[in-house]
Amino acid sequence: MREPDSFTLVVCRMLVRLAVAEGVDRPVMLDLSYDTADPYAVSLTFHMCTDATVRWVVGRDLLLDGLESPVGVGDIQVWPSQRPWVGKVHIALCPCPKQETVVVTVSARALEAFLGRTLAMVPADTEECHLDVDAAVHQLLSDPGESRR
Repeated sequence: MREPDSFTLVVCRMLVRLAVAEGVDRPVMLDLSYDTADPYAVSLTFHMCTDATVRWVVGRDLLLDGLESPVGVGDIQVWPSQRPWVGKVHIALCPCPKQETVVVTVSARALEAFLGRTLAMVPADTEECHLDVDAAVHQLLSDPGESRR
């Protein structure tokens, strides 16, 4: 069983560019969050103009690899800018085959700093040591009406 950490969250808020169609983009606030309870994943929460938020969960390793070279297939793809001096990383999110892909452009420096903080908490290739397998099994086997702890 995993021992509780005193600090288990890493959060970063940044302004990003959200491109929905060719040549049409707008600024959007993005929260990146990482919880050691789910050490393989990073949550991306987009704060749209309205009160609505949109949340995607992506693999931390995908974001790390995408800082250096194009990675991902299907729903999520990540790649650095073709002009390295620009200092941007692009994240393509495809909600479903019938909807257009959304491309998010983030600061490479900010993303790298955020991911560096996650790696300080959970180094690469040690994620499995931070999983609480007992709690996951309990949740899977518990009665659906039973309250979560």
